[in-house]
Amino acid sequence: MTEPHVSARDSESIPDVPQRLAELAREGAAVAVATVISRRAPVSAQVGDKALIHADGRMEGFVGGACSREIVRRQALLSLQGGQARLVVIVPGAAPQDAEHAFAERVTVPMNCASEGASEVFIEPLLPPRLLVVVGHTPVAQAIATHARVMGDRVWRVLDDDEAGAHGEGPDVVPLSELADRLAGLPAAQRARARSVVASQGHYDESALEVLLRAQPNPVGLLASRKRAENVRETLRMLSSFGDAELGRIRGPVGLDLGARTPHEVAVSVLAEMVQLDRAGKGRVPVAAVPEPSAETPSTEPSTPAPSSPTSPTPAASSSLLSAVMGLGELPVTQAATATDPVCGMTVTLPAKHTAEHGGQEYAFCCPHCKARFLKEPARYVAG
Repeated sequence: MTEPHVSARDSESIPDVPQRLAELAREGAAVAVATVISRRAPVSAQVGDKALIHADGRMEGFVGGACSREIVRRQALLSLQGGQARLVVIVPGAAPQDAEHAFAERVTVPMNCASEGASEVFIEPLLPPRLLVVVGHTPVAQAIATHARVMGDRVWRVLDDDEAGAHGEGPDVVPLSELADRLAGLPAAQRARARSVVASQGHYDESALEVLLRAQPNPVGLLASRKRAENVRETLRMLSSFGDAELGRIRGPVGLDLGARTPHEVAVSVLAEMVQLDRAGKGRVPVAAVPEPSAETPSTEPSTPAPSSPTSPTPAASSSLLSAVMGLGELPVTQAATATDPVCGMTVTLPAKHTAEHGGQEYAFCCPHCKARFLKEPARYVAG
């Protein structure tokens, strides 16, 4: 933890504490409330004195003289870091106990100033609801969002632009094209606590991961098998020029190994891992491989399908069958121009989201991974 920043804007007066806290809540700020609950003279603070400590170390209010003030400042920053209340006992000559632990509930800190007084200060962190960004219009994404709201998280459901329009408007429905701007518009304290899970299960994993890795510094969970998670990383390395540092922030497969099978069980495993990481404050934990529908993504095993015309129409696939496989429910069947992905042979509806030009022809792909494979060895997939 960095040393607390002592701001020149420190103030020893809070005219109306409830009103000030309401203002900070509206701003989405993180703040710790420190209250003197006991004292032994000689100390300058009185029982009931309060101070507000901001995430940058700035303090408003009064909880004691210079020595006590700096102890409380540091302990409040640790409390904000761990998101847990603590009782701070400040006693002359005491042996320090758990004083530098972000998750301690009771700490003892020696008073090293000349005063022989002592005090106890209760510190309560007030944090804005944690934002969980859940990407995908899948049963697992819906289950994660549902359980996260029960846990008290604020949830953004990030959907493809077309899906977002069909889902209906709302402050927590975010089109993928707007995600970067929405994240950039958050207060720094909220953005620092944001977590995200990409659970589109092959539909727009790479597009969402690229936005999340560029827009915020936290790890990003990816719902995928180990094999597909590695394929996604390699695709992003090729198409988005990410290095090892950025790709290392992708936690894939995400979730504790609970043997989960149903969407709600998978959601519990994902959220349980987040709780474990938050409470531990460090390190990776074992993660589970998540089964994928066989039609979700093309096989990544080397294969050479029969060359096909770049964007020539082919018979439309059954959208109701595809919807059942993907778990999206019934969708209206419409006739649309299609093409065949030259890498995997899947039918692609035009206009395609993923295209590449080669030899004067435009080719359509079902996903970024197929596009990356094509660009790496186009001659392998193009008719001679």
